[in-house]
Amino acid sequence: MRPMRLPCASNNTTGQVGYVAIPNRNLKSIFDYLGLSNIEVAKSLHYDPSLISRYLSGQRHLKASSPQLDAIAELILARSQRVRDVEWLTEQFVASGLPTEMATVYRFKQNLIMWLATDGDTLRHNLSGDSRKELLKPEPTVVRQDGLVCAGTLQIAMELQNVLGGLPRGTVADMFLSSDQLSTIVDADIIALLMNIIEKNDLRIRMVVCVTANTQAMSLIVSGYMGALVSGHVQLSVVHGMTQTVTNQLHLIVPNKYALLVTETTGRLARAVATAVRDAEYVQEMESSFGVAWRYAQPILNIYDDHFTRNVIEVFYTEFCTPGALDIIKDNLNPMYMKEEEYFRFLATRGHSEEELVWRCSEYHRFKVDLHINLKNGELFREVLSLKRLDDIARRGVCRMAGNYFMENGFVDLDTEGCLAILEGYAQYMETYPNFQLLILDDFATLNECSCWHIKQNHHIGINYWKQKEPVMVYSDQLMLLREFQTHFDKLWSTGAGAIGNQLNVVAVLRDVARRMRVAHG
Repeated sequence: MRPMRLPCASNNTTGQVGYVAIPNRNLKSIFDYLGLSNIEVAKSLHYDPSLISRYLSGQRHLKASSPQLDAIAELILARSQRVRDVEWLTEQFVASGLPTEMATVYRFKQNLIMWLATDGDTLRHNLSGDSRKELLKPEPTVVRQDGLVCAGTLQIAMELQNVLGGLPRGTVADMFLSSDQLSTIVDADIIALLMNIIEKNDLRIRMVVCVTANTQAMSLIVSGYMGALVSGHVQLSVVHGMTQTVTNQLHLIVPNKYALLVTETTGRLARAVATAVRDAEYVQEMESSFGVAWRYAQPILNIYDDHFTRNVIEVFYTEFCTPGALDIIKDNLNPMYMKEEEYFRFLATRGHSEEELVWRCSEYHRFKVDLHINLKNGELFREVLSLKRLDDIARRGVCRMAGNYFMENGFVDLDTEGCLAILEGYAQYMETYPNFQLLILDDFATLNECSCWHIKQNHHIGINYWKQKEPVMVYSDQLMLLREFQTHFDKLWSTGAGAIGNQLNVVAVLRDVARRMRVAHG
């Protein structure tokens, strides 16, 4: 902010006649955002508190070239170690017309200085001569023969954003963790950054983790990347038998292009450091070594696409028709509860040959017979539905689901008659079997959208995900993974907040949805 000059005298500490102090609102706003007090800043920088007060009030200039502003900027960066802090500051920079290309912490710091400086406006509007040289002075990076060295979560996050954010859609990258106790990979900001880039650019990550005896460490990885595991964007494999190590390392490899090597101390007190490698030969050798690790690692989940319809059908059969409790989270309707004649009616509209129609009808009949046996034997079925999704189905009169539910590829739009049959089927099963329980939540978390989770307790988990172009099923019988998904379901089931939990009320809601659908779509 630039001080104003008025034709009047004023007592001031700048020695300028006619100077009227204007508060440094940018400095105050960042102090307020980070919760920094004048005394705390002064103590950290070994300055007199009155100096910080004069900077804030505008009674003293805070020039871009001053060592004081450089020190203040360093303090702010040290306190802004979360990605959301950087995003907040970036929004302020953009609003002030500052450059938006900030791939490194150094460039980010330059923007911060220009934003806080009382002469920042002058420098920005006069990019020539000495002021241009001062603003665009070379970046003091530490460069080795193999790449750029950076330190701290913030620098690593900005490096990842810069590299991964520019990859073509569908790129496959590899990630190797020498220990499941790496803190960088489970840092909330790193997780948020990676999950956002994975979804935005449809990236695929093959992750190999060396697991230790610390089960909590692996739980943090699974829970942190659960959304990408559900969607099939992350394929997870593990290697057992980790030995004592001096450091823990993360290797992120973009084939033929780039690698990022992150190293942490085992005590995790010092900042993580990372080396960016762009030497093609080095990256290719790393890629080859990862391929060996991937082949020998133990996959803890399988990803089935439409080419594995038979496998998916058998997974369904195990879930619904073999002994054991079953928990389901479903962001649509479940065709398993239609009457057979309704299921056969819809199949007849799909254009199958007579032979294809016969085997599909036979398979569904096999399912229904053994499903009823399971329920009669008292096996507990718990299912969670979204009221928002039910309202959407009632409004549109159709329900989109993965074609595997009708033994097909791709997607199926179940017609109004079929949707009504499922809604009535839910109600009838609840009225017939007390062990068939249904919970309707107002809405689902993002993690559960466009997906159906089948958790066969203590046996396996199968998740259909259909937000992308083709539906996929993620399947695992590994207890370390199953435990995390079961925990997620149990928390969802026990929430109660915003839920229609009483079974009589649930039946009433289902039949009200059906009534509205009949009114809207005949």
